[in-house]
Amino acid sequence: MVVVRYSDTEVAVAAGDTLLSALERADITVPNSCRAGLCHSCLMVAHSGPVPAAAQRGLTAQQVAQNYFLACQCHPQEDMAVSLGGTERRHDAVLVHKQPLNDGVLRVRLKTDMPWFAGQYTSVWKTPAEGRSFSIASLPEDGQLELHIRRRPDGLISSWLEHGLQEGDSCQLSGARGFCFYTPGEGSETLLLAGTGTGLAPLYGVARQALANQHRGDIHLYAASGSPEQLYLVDELAELAERHDNFHYHPVVKCAAEQHPRLNQGDLVDIVSSRHHDLKQHRVYLCGAPAMVRKLQKLSFLQGAAMTDILVDAFEAPA
Repeated sequence: MVVVRYSDTEVAVAAGDTLLSALERADITVPNSCRAGLCHSCLMVAHSGPVPAAAQRGLTAQQVAQNYFLACQCHPQEDMAVSLGGTERRHDAVLVHKQPLNDGVLRVRLKTDMPWFAGQYTSVWKTPAEGRSFSIASLPEDGQLELHIRRRPDGLISSWLEHGLQEGDSCQLSGARGFCFYTPGEGSETLLLAGTGTGLAPLYGVARQALANQHRGDIHLYAASGSPEQLYLVDELAELAERHDNFHYHPVVKCAAEQHPRLNQGDLVDIVSSRHHDLKQHRVYLCGAPAMVRKLQKLSFLQGAAMTDILVDAFEAPA
């Protein structure tokens, strides 16, 4: 049994357990959100004892040099002494609008002075220690930060956003993170965007940002759901395709598409990889289910896309 000292408290960490879980069982509050090593909300620093390499994956070289690590990914092998890694800056926000987009997705719009790029993600905080990460669907020039929330009746943050937080109420946001956003570049390359579920949120922002920047190359957006009724923003994306000759919207469902001639039926990975054989001079954006993201990331590289041109955002479910 490894012992970790936090402030004046010693916490026993069982084999295979994470430091975050052990601290929580000891009634020690550590800010956390995704619990998958992506949002960096649970950043801590080690004052003694070795830091497992896996707990520093995704951190900067400067953070690693200062013994920072992620509590949700830390499985201590030896005794340690730790503390919180400093308080990240959080931004005030006011809820200005919320609207169900279908039975499974809620649109939330917030007013904030936080800077962001469409396609990045932020954490919404209910309390100083309870938050969840969501991708940003809006452009900065929209003036409001838009999130697409998976409606979960028992969701810690999603249920609170839908039923607890009211228009005019305040909350806090973490600074925007992530690299899955549009940069102008030459403006002539083809953009291939593919996502499942609310993975559409960052892709919707990326596509609109590219069009706002007068991107000249073709833009193909594939949005997949299990059935037609689970798709959302269908009319908005179809209208966007009518206004821009270089924007192509491809809704994909796994089943029950016979009565919907506009829909593509099948597996998203199979459809995308079969239609786009040569991905040289392409920029690829992949968001949503982790298994889909990993498969298409590998296939995109094998079909000619440079690894630096494959931008991903896997939506890991919180534990």
